[in-house]
Amino acid sequence: MSWFDELPEVITRADFGQLVSRPPRNIELMASRGLAADPVARNRNKFVWEEEAALGWFRSLQEHAVIVPASKQAMDDLAAHNAYVCPMDSKHVGLARPKMLVMYRPGGTGLVFGVDSVETINQEIDGTRNASAQTRRITRDGETLDGSPFPRPWTVFRLKEAGTIGKVTPAVHQGRYLRLDDVLDALTTDHLSLPTLDEAFPARK
Repeated sequence: MSWFDELPEVITRADFGQLVSRPPRNIELMASRGLAADPVARNRNKFVWEEEAALGWFRSLQEHAVIVPASKQAMDDLAAHNAYVCPMDSKHVGLARPKMLVMYRPGGTGLVFGVDSVETINQEIDGTRNASAQTRRITRDGETLDGSPFPRPWTVFRLKEAGTIGKVTPAVHQGRYLRLDDVLDALTTDHLSLPTLDEAFPARK
């Protein structure tokens, strides 16, 4: 074996984007915000990652939170499975590995949860643990998540209730990332004022 064979495998932003079903520029921007693994270098002004570290990032809960709308389906899943079920191709929080999740309820209140684990179905990337039998039994349109003849990739957040927030502004219509500290502060003040993504996670140059 030569010294060359011992070098780590590296992937470009195009490779990484293909693995996580995102445009190359999108995964590069997520990494620059700290919402995906840090790159190891730039090649022709584009990020390059060590493959093992890039994919390993998804196997741990990370230092961020997410907020999602409390739709009827979301509330049904919560009641039946203690879970939030997100299609990975929704492009909003399907790649998140948050330590906390907030559900925005109509009227402007929030339900706050700690995240026990994140499980993935029909994806090339791992969750923080393997999908359980209970997770695989969750259904959509009469089919289990992994039983459809045309499998769709899913991200399933396993939740434990942590508290409530009396006022969340502005209204939330799609999933978005939050700072952990903003959620923790809101549990004390009873008000969560949502920063923009640029404010919460400014892109590093």
